[in-house]
Amino acid sequence: MSARGLVRLLPLALALGAAGPGALAQQDARKPPRKIERKPAVPADQPGATPAALPTPAPELAQLGYFLGTWKCDGRVPATPMGPAHQSRSTVTIRPDLNGFWHTGTVREEKSADNAHPIYGMFHETYDSAKKRFLLLWVDNYGGWATETTRGWDGDKIVWEGEGTLGGQTLLGRDTFVKKGEGQMSHTAEMSMNGQWMTMSEELCKKAPAAAATRP
Repeated sequence: MSARGLVRLLPLALALGAAGPGALAQQDARKPPRKIERKPAVPADQPGATPAALPTPAPELAQLGYFLGTWKCDGRVPATPMGPAHQSRSTVTIRPDLNGFWHTGTVREEKSADNAHPIYGMFHETYDSAKKRFLLLWVDNYGGWATETTRGWDGDKIVWEGEGTLGGQTLLGRDTFVKKGEGQMSHTAEMSMNGQWMTMSEELCKKAPAAAATRP
């Protein structure tokens, strides 16, 4: 490099050397850092949050609307290992419950001279959307309990089938309901013992007027 070129570069080098790294840092300091704004998450229970959609009752449950109300049932219970044969009179009441997700029912048999230990039971029924079946849960004053399912009505007939426990034994059960006209149906309850099905009760049920919740 010529002496003339060196003379030209010397002032620039001296200026940079005199400024030093502190001057460069000051220049960078004058540039504000880039800010990244992050919006805080809004808790679901705070105003402005989008609440999750609440579940709604399965529309299929409306298919069991025929059973809602109070029914007066008369029938006969044949002799079984549970007791002797006797006439049966009972009141069944079924109502929508738990925000419409379930139907809740009670079955109360009347006490009589030949039926000293009438049955009293409670049940809940709903629609299982995952399995595409109706589900029924039953408990009673004999310590028994059962679960039954059905695909629904087949014409005027609906059959519930499942498994229950009574007296320490696991048994298969089946309940068949048949419409006999508006506000009237038959009910047959069966149970499988030792591989054989036996009838536990047969009855005819009539829907009572709304004001007749209790049999006189």
